[in-house]
Amino acid sequence: MPSRTIRRFIRSAAVAALAISAYAQTAQLGPNAWDANSKREAEDAVAKEIDSVRASAKRPALARVSPSIMDVQLVCTAALTGHKEGDPIFGGLETYQTNDPSAETATLKQVTLELPKKKWPRYSVVVERSANSTPEGPAYLVGVARRPSALTEFFAPLMFDVPFKGMNEWKKRIASECRNRKD
Repeated sequence: MPSRTIRRFIRSAAVAALAISAYAQTAQLGPNAWDANSKREAEDAVAKEIDSVRASAKRPALARVSPSIMDVQLVCTAALTGHKEGDPIFGGLETYQTNDPSAETATLKQVTLELPKKKWPRYSVVVERSANSTPEGPAYLVGVARRPSALTEFFAPLMFDVPFKGMNEWKKRIASECRNRKD
């Protein structure tokens, strides 16, 4: 039969393990966090809708690329704060609220059809859960960024009036919960 001290230690260890487990679950699921597969599916649904809108307008398809770190962090910040965010460098990022990421919205149509493919042949999609999202009524913030060619995007900072000046100003607008996000 274990002594009273050992039983207390085991009981304390069990309580500590439960507390740590509960904290880890709450820490992982912040106001706009959700599992990676659901996030990817939502982004794929938006991309499918973009392709559909382009096809129905008889426009050539755009190439889908991974979002930049800037786009991920700006969309995350917009989802947390409720403020509209845009790309300060290229101006090609549009965000909008929706309950259904696969829905065709006016903003989605605008960003998909407004810019010419020749100068803006690529796009990326970021979907985040909004801070006011609930399990009963999910709300999403969708960010669609139109991008110039990879070469233009790479050399663009050199072509500014004052090269590289103000290039990282956008980082000041990022919410602390969104810093260092890359997905």
